[in-house]
Amino acid sequence: MDGIISSRHMKKIDAYATENLGIPSIILMENAGVGSYYLLKDEPYKSYVIVCSTGNNGGDGLVLARQLFVAGKFVYLNIVGDMDRQTDEFKTNLEIIKKIGLSYRLIKNKEVDLEILKAQIERSDAVIDAIFGIGLTRDVEGIFADTINIINEYSKYTVSLDIPSGLECDNGIVMGTCIKANRTITFYKTKNALVNESQYSGKVDVVPISIPYDLTI
Repeated sequence: MDGIISSRHMKKIDAYATENLGIPSIILMENAGVGSYYLLKDEPYKSYVIVCSTGNNGGDGLVLARQLFVAGKFVYLNIVGDMDRQTDEFKTNLEIIKKIGLSYRLIKNKEVDLEILKAQIERSDAVIDAIFGIGLTRDVEGIFADTINIINEYSKYTVSLDIPSGLECDNGIVMGTCIKANRTITFYKTKNALVNESQYSGKVDVVPISIPYDLTI
């Protein structure tokens, strides 16, 4: 079952699921990442570049990275953003990433780290965008904008998780710069900005994350 939902309503649904239904946020994250994996597992891509922020959208990306890695795919994992601002769920998943032996790089330096990212993308079949989710409220700048621009320029095929990074969830405005995805895997219900499968979202798929669809909050 599908539907359309705003960012504000989605945040209320997430909060209700954790506070009233007893579904921990990390379980919702696991469901999102595993569901994304099952949509991608039969695709022909053997190697992935995954770019995560340190928030919960990035946590979704870590779950997907783990699933792809243990399934035998080659994964270049990159993290962009302040490591002092990791969410608890991101931190837990990053510890798992370390323990299973999946290495990762931090994107900090525009000249060095972005050149490495470019080389990774050129050697890979697809890129997973897990930088910004539905909560973005200001223009993308600095190393985040540079990272998005590198992905757009060099990626052969880009999949965004929940929403293309840099796309405002409700009105589809580009917040400075934006991932141009070939496919977007969104969670629970279609977000307003994804309804018409724009030039930024590409094909849109919806993954259930175990929250009932008929909540009326």
